[in-house]
Amino acid sequence: METWVYTCNQSPEQAFNTVRFHVRKKVLELNGGAALNGEGLDLDFIGFEGVARVRFAKTKEGTRISVTVPNGLREKASLLFADLIRKHLIKTFEKAAEIPVERKVFTPAIEVLRRHLDRPDFANHVEVLPAALEQAEKCLYEHDGKLDKALTNLGNFAAKRVGKRIAVHLLPNLAKQTALGSVYRPMVSETVVRVHGDHYRFEYQGKQTLFDEHITLGGGYPKECMSIHFIWDEARGKLIIGYFGQHLPTSEDK
Repeated sequence: METWVYTCNQSPEQAFNTVRFHVRKKVLELNGGAALNGEGLDLDFIGFEGVARVRFAKTKEGTRISVTVPNGLREKASLLFADLIRKHLIKTFEKAAEIPVERKVFTPAIEVLRRHLDRPDFANHVEVLPAALEQAEKCLYEHDGKLDKALTNLGNFAAKRVGKRIAVHLLPNLAKQTALGSVYRPMVSETVVRVHGDHYRFEYQGKQTLFDEHITLGGGYPKECMSIHFIWDEARGKLIIGYFGQHLPTSEDK
């Protein structure tokens, strides 16, 4: 087992996407696959044991990319990253000193959520299922200001729906009016439901329910990206949050 270190002058979110999109195209040529993990990407290859783990950390210059590679995967994994170096998308870290990683102070996502639940104007229109609260405890998202604003807007979005029976195709307009804007989606795709549907269903009032309305903040790995999935209970006049945490699988994921 060894660790390779690369640097990139992009943000961690951008670096994650750079590596992810490159690997997605190339890994199949090497009889392998790439899967999203809680901290980055995991690479594996047919007929080879072990997983190569790709992780991203913010630095003053951009991003440090660490690749932990089992001995059996050295050749295949090195081909992927050599191509990224040739394209000048990343470069090998050569300094002897450790790259200083920035550690910012932020309010955990669960605390931001609890603050909103303590506000009557939010709690009157939004309910969080117990399972979603448990997920929120584990949420790694660090952009507390963006999350605080999004929850405020989500509360306003819910309040505007009470008693109106708004058609699905009109919901994006309401999202714009309440400043949710482009982070809101009224549903997930049929492909995602077919491939990963179980990840989007949560128990509500005694039965498994598809929570397809959602907002997504940021992109990339969990410290930079999260989603909140919910449904609208017309009878109760409440928005019900069934999931609160890192982005769920998409049609691009294994």
